[in-house]
Amino acid sequence: MLFRRLHICAVMLLASAPAALAWTSPAPDVVLYCAPALQRALHQVADDFTAASGVPVHIFVAPPDGLVGLITHRARADAVVADAATIGTLTSRGAVRAGSLVALGKDAFVLVARADAALPEGAGVAQLLATYAVVLPDPTTAASFDGASVLRQRGPAPAQQIGVSDTPTVLAVVHDTGRVLGLVYQTEVPPAWARVASRLQASPTQMQGALVAMGQSPNAARLMAYIAGPRGTDVLRQAGLDPAS
Repeated sequence: MLFRRLHICAVMLLASAPAALAWTSPAPDVVLYCAPALQRALHQVADDFTAASGVPVHIFVAPPDGLVGLITHRARADAVVADAATIGTLTSRGAVRAGSLVALGKDAFVLVARADAALPEGAGVAQLLATYAVVLPDPTTAASFDGASVLRQRGPAPAQQIGVSDTPTVLAVVHDTGRVLGLVYQTEVPPAWARVASRLQASPTQMQGALVAMGQSPNAARLMAYIAGPRGTDVLRQAGLDPAS
């Protein structure tokens, strides 16, 4: 008899598990996960959203592999902004809400230099790659993209490649060294000290946003609508994201 009662209780708990896991928190805070390329722009958008709504936004940054691992293992997350491939992986695993996906735009690959670098006047991509060493992300799970693979899309390899773990490290090396170029997304170019030396003719990356299936915040949809709305779109464009087509 006791065993039968325990069995019935277990069945009832399993039946109610999806509802419990989908619990909506009374706290207004929104937890947003994003790829490194868009963190600067999304911090600005989040600050604007908080100022307008009073809803705090907490942003956590990780490369694609990290985003997938954290969200699928049910770390607290309400919304995610990343490249289309990462959003596609999360979708295939049921980790984002059906119908919540929004296209935000395309992020081009660029060669970045320090603003005070004396680059040859009118130099094209081929001349720059033949003249300067290029710092780029290695093809590991720590990186947002495989730098060497991106360069192969546009032709011959540069005279010298310096592989590092991720694009923030690319930018650190360019800043500290000066006499090198870095391969990053256009939205990552720091306006304070860097400039785009050349935009690559490689396929840009589509960036998307979606709501996390097991999200808890009642304000996640409001934040995503704000990111995809006029103010969010304007900030993303100013950061270098090309309009979604």
